[in-house]
Amino acid sequence: LFCCALTEMDEISFSLANNGIRYVAQLPVGYDDETLFRYSLFVALGGVAGYGDDTKEVIYCLLEHDPHSESIEDIWDSIVARRKVPDASHRAAILSAVCQAIEVLIDEARPNVVTMVTHTPNLPAKALTKYQRVLETVARKGYRVGKTDVWNGCHTWIMERQA
Repeated sequence: LFCCALTEMDEISFSLANNGIRYVAQLPVGYDDETLFRYSLFVALGGVAGYGDDTKEVIYCLLEHDPHSESIEDIWDSIVARRKVPDASHRAAILSAVCQAIEVLIDEARPNVVTMVTHTPNLPAKALTKYQRVLETVARKGYRVGKTDVWNGCHTWIMERQA
């Protein structure tokens, strides 16, 4: 069973790294008390090919560490994440941490443009509400949010820093 190390109200300190192009935040979020798997949150702002250093794409996923094989699996799909983290309050706490990490990374990178694309195509409306929360976070940092057309079932947003 997943044991969460966070609550939605926590103010979090992240492990940060950057090389001037990619900015990364990572945070342990919990463990499974049966399998002993450990879970971390990975959030990053990375370059977008062809758009220069002033445009960053925001990405995030759950990392699952298997201590027996020392393997790490990236979990991008919300359906898989829901199976790993079945309690809605734990998922809410993790989403809150995602938003806090994005704020910290934007403050660090200060990009003029931020993009975000859904990883999984053809998401139901309920799944898109999580992206809306991320968009609201970026908007609060002074960005104007715009959405492009859906392509191959994936949604894309472009956020531009307002002067």
